[in-house]
Amino acid sequence: MDDLLIVEGNVTPLSSKTHITYQFHIDEPAACLDIAFAYSPKALEDREASRRMILEAIDKYAEPSISELQKQHWERFVPLQNLLTLSLDDPSGFRGSAHRHPPEQHHLLTEEQASPGFIAGPLPSGIWKLTLSIHCVVTPECHYRLVVRKGGNADAMGTI
Repeated sequence: MDDLLIVEGNVTPLSSKTHITYQFHIDEPAACLDIAFAYSPKALEDREASRRMILEAIDKYAEPSISELQKQHWERFVPLQNLLTLSLDDPSGFRGSAHRHPPEQHHLLTEEQASPGFIAGPLPSGIWKLTLSIHCVVTPECHYRLVVRKGGNADAMGTI
């Protein structure tokens, strides 16, 4: 297996509603792409910080007629969670996305099959783009790691 991209980074609440795009080059058509993605922490464990954020959101977004009732039951909204997701483009365009909640994910693409959310098909040479969408960061910091590998033999990479 050849490593095409290995990156790690940290995002903060100021990163919410932003995107980071990484590019990697495939020098010759591949049989399989293996994408591993993880981030942590998933949830905000600080109950008081959660309460403050929830009450602020209720003030900002809730209908005034029900906001006081929602504030009384703010605990229903915990735990608050970070959400980071992936989208993939090949040299010709969109190849799929993994807009999922698990903080550890593994995705495979081959010509014949692909993990849910991705499009199976030839894996051409050229510049590919992997976009990290930072939907929401509620913890003071959230660490992520992305690894993309190219395999010459899809069977050796595991099943989809």
